[in-house]
Amino acid sequence: MSLSPRQREILDWLRDASELSTDQLASRFQVSTQTIRRDINDLSEQGLVRRQHGGLSLPAGQRNLSFLQRSTAQIERKRRIAQAAIALVPDNATIFLGYGTTVAEFARALPADRPLRVVTNNLEAVHALAEKPAVETWVAGGRLRPGDRDVMGSATLDFIRRFRAHLSICGVGAVDAHGGMYEFQPDEAEFTQVLFANSHVRAVLADSSKFPRDAPCRVATLEQIDHFLTDDDASADAGLALPPICERAGVTLHLC
Repeated sequence: MSLSPRQREILDWLRDASELSTDQLASRFQVSTQTIRRDINDLSEQGLVRRQHGGLSLPAGQRNLSFLQRSTAQIERKRRIAQAAIALVPDNATIFLGYGTTVAEFARALPADRPLRVVTNNLEAVHALAEKPAVETWVAGGRLRPGDRDVMGSATLDFIRRFRAHLSICGVGAVDAHGGMYEFQPDEAEFTQVLFANSHVRAVLADSSKFPRDAPCRVATLEQIDHFLTDDDASADAGLALPPICERAGVTLHLC
């Protein structure tokens, strides 16, 4: 998926606004409406926006719930998953924490006396870690996403690349029937890919509401991670045979 810097900014703005007019975009970027229409056409062909008269909007499949809405959904399952993930963390490790509500629950579940270095863009995780004096926390900068309680953007990725982690703990927006993992926005998918690329061990936390589910931006396949943690009702709820899927992919499945 190849996007120009302006197209990435359009998607960032659209995610907050849901709908934008061609005139708004032309004025913001100081280009012609014809140039903006070409951007809209490119984004539409990639399935990232929906063209409409006089502008564009987000496709229904790219609209995720806000952090606040997601934080109360499947909460007990998320807490079980988060607690189980603690066992993957060695003392004195450097770990990446991704965005999302289940990862925030993981940060809350970390013991306060556990000596660790944590690097994250997840502001809810940062809030939880502020109460854990043994954890050295590094916070990425970038563009604030108020509805998602995190930061994103090129500055965020540059900061992450300064570290090499023993373990990355990430969530995903959707998992398909074959174990493919997806996100709702290109910057979310790219962020998780950067965490994976700079980690020795990769773990994904995903409750059963995430699959089977559609989202447009590919993150990774099960073959590209080491641990997949989900709730023990996942196979029944989602109608998936998770154990054989994970066994074929060579990933360790944790049913929590």
